[in-house]
Amino acid sequence: MPDTPARKRASSLNVRGDLVGDEGAEQLHVDDDRTQALATMGFGLLLVVLSVLVIAQAVRLDNGGNAVGPATAPWVVGVGMLVVGALTVVRGRRDMGVWEVSDHTTGQDWKRLGVLLGALLVFAVIVPFLGYVVSATLLYAVTAGVLGAPRRGQMVAVGFCVAALVYLLFDVAIGITLPAGPWGF
Repeated sequence: MPDTPARKRASSLNVRGDLVGDEGAEQLHVDDDRTQALATMGFGLLLVVLSVLVIAQAVRLDNGGNAVGPATAPWVVGVGMLVVGALTVVRGRRDMGVWEVSDHTTGQDWKRLGVLLGALLVFAVIVPFLGYVVSATLLYAVTAGVLGAPRRGQMVAVGFCVAALVYLLFDVAIGITLPAGPWGF
């Protein structure tokens, strides 16, 4: 098939083409979109900022002479967030380089970012009352919905499984108790 200008554009600008391939992206009607790259960069920057805050708090903790202690988990989480955030920013920047400057972020993108930041704030407020598992499940479901997850019911189930696993890892494996809430988890 000859490379027409439209075909060249679709193959070179398809942000999600690396996940499903060019033909799969066309079949799914995935548009090449600068706003997705901007959102990727914004999320990556948010992860980097949060990782710096987590690492700053980890510096203040002491393991009490043990190899694994209260400071271990924040260090692992902070460094992991820093690496993922930096790679996400690089990915978003790489995707941004192929678009023309005339494309701009829409108002809906800022609304989406506002909803995500609001969800993080609500999570921070409700976690002491509802517990980590329930709060993290709600945060995951809202985030997945805002970012366009196709099956919201499935996202709630996945969010619950991930939150429960993290809760068990912290509580059982590391010995750090996360907020349990009225249900005990």
